[in-house]
Amino acid sequence: MTHVVVLGAGIAGIPAAYALKTRLGPQGRVTVVSDRDYFHFVPSNPWVAMGWRDPADIAFPIEPYLSERGIKFVCSAVQAILPEKSQLALENGQTLDYDFLLIASGVEGDFEEVPGLAAHTQSVLNLEQAKKALAAYKEFVKQPGPIVIGAVQGSSILGPVYEYAFLVDADLKRRNVRARASITLVTPEPWPGHLGLGVNGGANRDSVEAALADNAIRIIANARTLKIEPGTIHVAELDEAGNEKARHALPYAYSVYWPAFRGVAGVRGTAALVNEKGLVEVDEYMRSRSFLNIYATGTCVAYGPVDKTPLNVGAPDSVYSIQKESETAVNNIVATLRREPLTSNIPQRARWLSDMGESGAAYLASPQVPLRDINWMRQGRWVHLAKVDFEKYFINRIRLKPAAPAPSAASRIADIMSLALAQKVGAPPPRANTPAPGLQPLELQLDRDAHFELRALARSLGLGAERLAGDLLAAAIVDAKSYLSEAGADALERARRELLVDELPERQPGVDFHGGGT
Repeated sequence: MTHVVVLGAGIAGIPAAYALKTRLGPQGRVTVVSDRDYFHFVPSNPWVAMGWRDPADIAFPIEPYLSERGIKFVCSAVQAILPEKSQLALENGQTLDYDFLLIASGVEGDFEEVPGLAAHTQSVLNLEQAKKALAAYKEFVKQPGPIVIGAVQGSSILGPVYEYAFLVDADLKRRNVRARASITLVTPEPWPGHLGLGVNGGANRDSVEAALADNAIRIIANARTLKIEPGTIHVAELDEAGNEKARHALPYAYSVYWPAFRGVAGVRGTAALVNEKGLVEVDEYMRSRSFLNIYATGTCVAYGPVDKTPLNVGAPDSVYSIQKESETAVNNIVATLRREPLTSNIPQRARWLSDMGESGAAYLASPQVPLRDINWMRQGRWVHLAKVDFEKYFINRIRLKPAAPAPSAASRIADIMSLALAQKVGAPPPRANTPAPGLQPLELQLDRDAHFELRALARSLGLGAERLAGDLLAAAIVDAKSYLSEAGADALERARRELLVDELPERQPGVDFHGGGT
């Protein structure tokens, strides 16, 4: 029986584990190993740090959901990977043998790289850090002062840096204290909105700079963070040739910083698998260059910079691209077992949704590797709504129960009818249908009999036909989804994501903007 071990229980590891168990069936064993006993939707960390999300909204114990699918869960950090023996040594004393290993362990911040970074600034890489950042922010707003939000040289996935700056700006305006708190954004990018994407500036750069200026957010680009002391951040600003042109001593009362990434301890200790930062080196099939039964996906994968910049700027990543990597890795593990050709992860499309408080920014790049040839950014409130929706959908996907006999389609309809009938004897009325902002009305075609039956039913219940039709349709959709297989649910999720990022910007066009995030 084939045994696949997935190292990591996050946005890369859990969907991969689900897919592996489905594809391998009863002839395959899947084990998930993680140092945390919960799943956690990392892209929402900035919201947690602002108090806009409770940790319980985005994190929950994962073992029950794995057990439902026949996937074993081991809660332990990895002490070492022994690729020559196809074994994992765990900190709890266990040794796991595997036929295939999928590393989806994520990363940790290299806080030692800049003196004072860990001691004097906040971060949001994991849930505990986000909660600590929130506690510090709550103290800060009692006595506002200068804010510095930054990223050190060599850091990656810089979209959330901009996202957090806009979130802080929006929150302080709501508290009516924005005038008492200047915001400075420090970035190693050669110009604002570069994001490690290697595309030319032009209109994208101009629109980012305009958005920052409109919100009175100062930016220092091409900036090397030298050291951080209590109350002061020391930064060297470089010119286009990489020569130092100015130094800044930035006062701060509150600061959130993005460190450079490195692999987690148990992974980066395996020299044959990783680069100098402890990130896993893979080929186009998401497979280790040294060990053909080891794959990797997510932020733990080593991707070189896309282009040469005065300061090193890491390549971006997103939930979308991570899911594509996981899909590629799973397909190739199964293909290897079946002696079928492997599929490449290149090229692919990269997508981000970045929240900016009441609005947001969406970015599309295609292909992601090598250099992109399609780039656009749309800004508008739809992105904020889409990111909220995507968070809920992804979490619900993780909580989705495995395929089981579908309930009767009458079940949800019965709920709607019970509420409607109860209204006639004084019970609370059914929930009113509230159209989602920015969505076009959906025109439905009913045959003559159904048309009159609907209107007659609504009149008999004392309801509007449109309202009743909306409630019944929503109930029918929920029941219809229960008939989907896991593969069908995946297809539904992909289609929904496509609609969110493709159709909504066209239906609500906004100002061109270039950003990143989820």
